[in-house]
Amino acid sequence: MHHPKSPKQLVADSFGSRAALVDAIIGVLGDEEGLRSRLMGTTNKKLLRIHEVAQTVQKRFGGKSGLLDAAAKLQFPKGGPNPGWREKMEGYTVKRLLDHHDALARRASKARD
Repeated sequence: MHHPKSPKQLVADSFGSRAALVDAIIGVLGDEEGLRSRLMGTTNKKLLRIHEVAQTVQKRFGGKSGLLDAAAKLQFPKGGPNPGWREKMEGYTVKRLLDHHDALARRASKARD
């Protein structure tokens, strides 16, 4: 009987070590203050998910900044965002921003239908 690999085994197979996975995530998200220590304290399963989301954002938007630009266009179609909006959104995790963008995109497509 074949058992699915544990998150620890997946990290070892794909990245060699936990530190290498954290380096890969930081390479995509940028090195915000304290990010490395926060990531090193996260479970392997969450690290794998964060890496998956970071890769998606990198492919679709070119990074967090591109994702913020895309979300702003959807949320404020008639003009630029309110003052302070971008700073507020910068504090959100990439996963939360991606979810926010996708919700705005669904709302926009329903409005067109």
